[in-house]
Amino acid sequence: MKLNVSHQTHYTYAQQVKRSTQYLRLTPQDSSHQKILSWDLTLPEFATRTLDAYGNVLHVLTLDQPHQAITIEANGVVEIEDNVEDDNCGHLSPLVFLRTSPLTQADGAIRDFASRYYRPQAQHESLRALMGELLMKMPYSPGTTTVKDSASQAFSAQQGVCQDHTHVFLACCRSLGIPARYVSGYLYTEDSTHVAMHAWPRHGSTATGRAST
Repeated sequence: MKLNVSHQTHYTYAQQVKRSTQYLRLTPQDSSHQKILSWDLTLPEFATRTLDAYGNVLHVLTLDQPHQAITIEANGVVEIEDNVEDDNCGHLSPLVFLRTSPLTQADGAIRDFASRYYRPQAQHESLRALMGELLMKMPYSPGTTTVKDSASQAFSAQQGVCQDHTHVFLACCRSLGIPARYVSGYLYTEDSTHVAMHAWPRHGSTATGRAST
């Protein structure tokens, strides 16, 4: 399936700023289940391109003149296949995705929740069941959290959006010794032409590190 992607990010500052630097990760990569046929960024100024430590394409955009708003556009064509089980992190060790972060630190409540549903002899199935229970415990509730809320805060509030579900699931997996990572992109739905950026987790095997949804 070929998808035409047209993405726009527009934001404003409360007051005019003299200078700003943006770190943009808006360029998808070829993988076992997607091929980038064309991709272009439209930016207000030239941006340097490099790879970050995880292998993501990173553009660094610096605006030296006063401004109060920025518009960033990305357009391209992506061919996808339903083959996500054969996706891994390439050159990165699974150990990288066992590390915690301020937003994915598991507290006692999250560790107890994870251990309640996890069965090592049926890792993939039990993690799917854990995610199902998590979605029931934390109903999708737009506007109830911010990007600064941690996994423990969202879990305690028992509500959140896709980023919160992902943060909590990562905290669960890592507390169990299972490598897991945060993925962002688009969730394709046939009944909608306008979609927002989505987030979801990928977990690996404790034995091989290979990724699964």
